[in-house]
Amino acid sequence: MSKLTHNQENFAQGVASGLNQTDAYRKAYKAGNMSDKTVWEKASRLAAQDKVRARVNGLRAELAEKQLWSREQSVKALIHAYKTADQQGQANAMTGAVKELNAMHGFDAPQQIEISGPGGGPVKTISQEMTPEEAAAAYAATVTDTRQD
Repeated sequence: MSKLTHNQENFAQGVASGLNQTDAYRKAYKAGNMSDKTVWEKASRLAAQDKVRARVNGLRAELAEKQLWSREQSVKALIHAYKTADQQGQANAMTGAVKELNAMHGFDAPQQIEISGPGGGPVKTISQEMTPEEAAAAYAATVTDTRQD
């Protein structure tokens, strides 16, 4: 099989690293003047080439080997820990495994932090639902409100 061109290699690297084919094509080639449809078609044809497909698969395999701990491995380990704790009647360990699994899957209640200015000024709540700008404004309000005293 012949060697990939520089652009083909960049495309394969992009796809293997998680970009969709269209984005990988735009990153590897000068596609600024192309319509979305054209980019999609060219990316699809490129990805279907045997040498490009083989390179993408090879890169993905390399990445999988380098990955130290996957999400799937974490879930399996926590399930194993839960089952082991259950067999040994360790309720606290079972609860801990369930809490970790829930956190991994985003089932926890949104975290909120309450802050107050120096000297116990007004309390403001910062939560994960806030934009960075809203959180910064809430923090600034505790400092501003305290300084007005």
